[in-house]
Amino acid sequence: MNKKVVLAGKVIGIAAGYSLVLVLAVFFTVSLLVKGGEVSAPDLTGMSLQDAYAAAARKGVYLKKVVGDFGGAYAPNTVVSQFPAPQTSVKEKSVVKIFVASEVGQTVVPQLVGLGQKESEALLKKNKLKKGHTAFVSAADVMPDSVISQSAPAGSHLGEGAAIDLLLSKGGESRSFIMPDLIGKDAVKVLVFFEGRGLKISKIEEVPYFGLKPGVILKQFPAPGFEISAKNQIGIQVSK
Repeated sequence: MNKKVVLAGKVIGIAAGYSLVLVLAVFFTVSLLVKGGEVSAPDLTGMSLQDAYAAAARKGVYLKKVVGDFGGAYAPNTVVSQFPAPQTSVKEKSVVKIFVASEVGQTVVPQLVGLGQKESEALLKKNKLKKGHTAFVSAADVMPDSVISQSAPAGSHLGEGAAIDLLLSKGGESRSFIMPDLIGKDAVKVLVFFEGRGLKISKIEEVPYFGLKPGVILKQFPAPGFEISAKNQIGIQVSK
């Protein structure tokens, strides 16, 4: 009976010993996994993306890139900054976030103010930009179709293919008049009257008309009562 008790005690003791060893092994394994080895974060700033990945691999860390536009001061695919900072202690196989300049090339916005519409569009194309929205406003002191303002200032940096909005002049507002009834009036006097008001009769057609002296207006365009300005084309038909 005593031998059986002693044997049972030995078995229990051995089992308890193995259990303790197993618990300690698990504890140390988990501790090592949680703690892990530590390394210094590599200095990746200014590197190309390819070189940054190679440097991270040598240190045993992973990279997560964030692509953005950083004012055109960096070449495309260049590391601008990182987190954590260089030489910071990080765990092996941890992630270092890098901020990378966009792959889209950067270009300088040209000076467009004062240029004509066609000239400004050609200059935008030359600088790998494109025309965006255009609007016209009255500007008596600026030639019609000239650029008054641009959406991005000259000298700034934008990604290639960006659109620039333009504000253009349509010149000064011209005065408008109501077209009078010219039928039967002397064409020479009408011409003098119109030119004195900045209007021009651009088309004069002479036709034979029996019994009527030369130079009398027979027809007119536009019709009486029509609103006209210096931009309108005015025509008359006169007797000869």
